[in-house]
Amino acid sequence: MAIEMHPACALAWWWTVLSFFVGLTPMAAQRRIECRTKSCSPFDNWEPAPFENSSTICEAVPKNVIEPFAVEAPRLCREWASAGLGTWAHCKKSYCSTLGWIQANLSHYGGNIYYGGTNDECRPLMNFNQTLCETEYRDAEGFCDCICPMMNLLSARGGEAGCEPAIIAFLVLGRRGVKLFERFPLNGYCARIVCDMFMRIGEPNPAYPLPNLPSTCTKLDLPWRLYNCVELLSQKPYNPEPWLNSTSEDDLMECTDGTKHYVDIRNIDTWDICNQHRFRWKCPKNYPIMCHNPRECSGDHCCRQTVDECEGGKIRTPSVVTALRLSEWIGDATPEMLLRWATTTTLDPYALFLANAPTTTYAPSAAEQVKDIVWVAVALIGTAAAVCFFILCIYLGNLNIKLISKLLIGPARLFSIYGSDPASVFLPSGNIPRDKKREAPLPPLRPQSEIEAERLDAEACKLLENCWSAASFRGLRHLVRHAGQPELTEAEPLRRAITWVRTRGLQNQPRNAEIIRASEKWLATLAAEDELQTVTEAARPDLRWTAQGRLTQGPVEGKPWIATTIGKAADGKIRNEGWKHIEDLREAIQIAHQRDVSDVILTQAQNLLTELIARTPELPADRCVLDPEGDGIKLLPKGQQRAVWSITGDVYCYDVASAKAGEIDETPPTELLGEVGVDEARPVCAEWAKSYTCKAGRNCPWRHVRPKPGDSIREC
Repeated sequence: MAIEMHPACALAWWWTVLSFFVGLTPMAAQRRIECRTKSCSPFDNWEPAPFENSSTICEAVPKNVIEPFAVEAPRLCREWASAGLGTWAHCKKSYCSTLGWIQANLSHYGGNIYYGGTNDECRPLMNFNQTLCETEYRDAEGFCDCICPMMNLLSARGGEAGCEPAIIAFLVLGRRGVKLFERFPLNGYCARIVCDMFMRIGEPNPAYPLPNLPSTCTKLDLPWRLYNCVELLSQKPYNPEPWLNSTSEDDLMECTDGTKHYVDIRNIDTWDICNQHRFRWKCPKNYPIMCHNPRECSGDHCCRQTVDECEGGKIRTPSVVTALRLSEWIGDATPEMLLRWATTTTLDPYALFLANAPTTTYAPSAAEQVKDIVWVAVALIGTAAAVCFFILCIYLGNLNIKLISKLLIGPARLFSIYGSDPASVFLPSGNIPRDKKREAPLPPLRPQSEIEAERLDAEACKLLENCWSAASFRGLRHLVRHAGQPELTEAEPLRRAITWVRTRGLQNQPRNAEIIRASEKWLATLAAEDELQTVTEAARPDLRWTAQGRLTQGPVEGKPWIATTIGKAADGKIRNEGWKHIEDLREAIQIAHQRDVSDVILTQAQNLLTELIARTPELPADRCVLDPEGDGIKLLPKGQQRAVWSITGDVYCYDVASAKAGEIDETPPTELLGEVGVDEARPVCAEWAKSYTCKAGRNCPWRHVRPKPGDSIREC
C-alpha cells in the first residue's frame, strides 16, 4: 500500500537530507580578510625607490603630516570630553586620514614604488588600508575610544615640556617599527607622563575606578605598572614584548630594573623577588612562558613551562596601542572578526524550515480595525484648525488697522505734526548733567618697552619653574651614580634660568625665591656627590699598596736601596701622593656632610677613608696633632701642617698656601680634625689565613680575618 506524504512534510524531509550531506564537507575556516590584494594594501610587492632623495622624503613626509594631527587631536579630544559629548566624532576618520596621507605621499605617483629611506624605515607605513582602519583597526579603536576621551588625564607637564606631540607621534607612528621609533622616540620623562595615564585607565579591577571610563580601555591590555611601562616605551631598540625571550639560565629571573635573581621552585617566596624590583621582565629559561593575567602569581604575571599551564591558556601579549605589528595591517583577520565569522545558528534543519514556513492567519490588530475610519477623524481635525486660524487672523487684522488709522492717517497725523516743536525735539534744554570721569583725559598708552619687559619677566619665571620641575623629577639625592658620569642635562638649563631671573631682578618674588633656594640646594648636592664620587674613585686603588712597607725597587738588584736617601725619597713621594688622596677625600666628606648627599655614597667614602688611614704604616708627623680633649691622635685639615719651633721646641700649625703660622699650641676646631683608626692596620695572622685556626687564640696580636689585597701577613 502506498503511503501519501503531505507536500510540506516532504519538503522538510528533503531539506534535512540535503543539509546532512552538505554538512559532511565543512567549510575551511576563513583566516584572511577578503581584499583585492593579499595584504589589503594597494600593492603586495612594494619596491624601494632608487632615488637620491628617498631618505629626505621618508624623513619629511611623516613628520610634516603628523605635526598638525599631534596638535589638533588632543585639543579636540579635550573639548569634546569637557562638553560631555564623549568621544570626538571625527577621531577615527582623522586618525586614519593621517596614515593614509603618509602612505599616499610616500608612494611614487601612486605606484608600487615607495620612498623607504636609508634603512627602509618607512616600509611599515605602506601596509595600510584606510577603509579597514576606520572599521577594523584595533589601534585606531584604542586611540579614539579610550585614549582620546581620557586625554584630560595627561599631566599638564606634558604640554609644557613638549611631550604631548611626542606622545601622539609615538602612538601613531613611532611604535610601528624599530627604525620609526628612532624618528619618533619617547624619552624617559615623556614616557612617565603617558605611563601615568595608562596606570589610571588600564589597571584591571582597580580599588577606586575612574568615573566615565570607556569600556574599550579594559580590553586594551595597557602596560599599567608605572616603571615597567616607562622601561617598555623608552628602551632602545624599541621592543614592546621583551618577555618573549627568556633569560639564558635556568631558574634565573630578570626584573624590570635590570637586576637578575635566582629562584627556587621549592621555595615559593623566592618568586616574589621582582615585586621589589619593579616586577618581572623576563622569565627563567626553564619557565619561558609569561602568562596573561597580571595578578595570577603573587600580584604579577606567572612564568610557566607551557601555555596550557596559564590561566585560560592565554600568554602575555603587548597592547594594541603599543604593538610593533597587528594582524589586520597585513590582511589577517582579528580575533573579533574570527568570532563574528564563526557565529552560526544552533537550530537543526527541520526546526529552521518550520521557523521560515507560513503560519495560520492571526487576529486583526487594533490598528487594522480602525484604519478605515482614521482618515475621517484626521479630516475633521484639519478643517476645525483651519477655521480657527482664519477667525484669529481677521480679529488681529481689525485691531492693527484701527491703531494705524489713529496714528498715521488723516487728522491725527496733522495734529501730531502741528503740536511738535522742532527745537524741543532736536535740541537739549535745561541743565545738562555732566560726568567728569567721562570728560577726563584717557590714561597714556603703555610704552612698548614696558609691555616687552613684562612679557620677558613672565617668560623668565615660567622657564625657571619648568627647569626646576624637570630637575626635581630626577630626584633630590643620589643624582650621581658613578665617577666620570656626564653632568645631568637638567643642570645647565637650571643655572641659566636662575641667572636670567636674577638678571631681571625677580629673585625676591616669593615663588621665585623658593624655587631658587631649592634649585641651588639641588645643584650643590649634585656638585658635592660628583666631587665625592670622583675623589673616592681616585683614592680606591691606594688600598693595594698603602699597607706595604716597601713601595719602590732599587735600580740594581741586591744592592741597598730602601735605607738610602734616594730610596726613602722615592717611597716618600709615592706616600705623599697617597696622603694627598686621603686629604682630598676627607675634605670632600666634610663638604658632603653640609649638603644633602646620598647616605650610600657618603658611607662608602667614609669606609674607604677609615680603611686607608688604618692601613697607613706610619702617619705623617706634620699632619697629626693630639686631640685637645684627650681623644688621642687627630688629623689636621687639608692645607694645614704641624711644625716645631727650633728655638724653644714649641709646636704650632701653619697654612701651607699662605705660609702663615698660627699661635703656639693652638689647634684647629675639633669638628675640622679627622679621626684615626688603627685596628684594620694590624697584619693578618698567617696561621689563621692558612687554616682558619690559631693556637694563640685571643692572645694573638694579629687580626683573624681573611686577607684582602694590600694586607700584610705575620706569624704569631
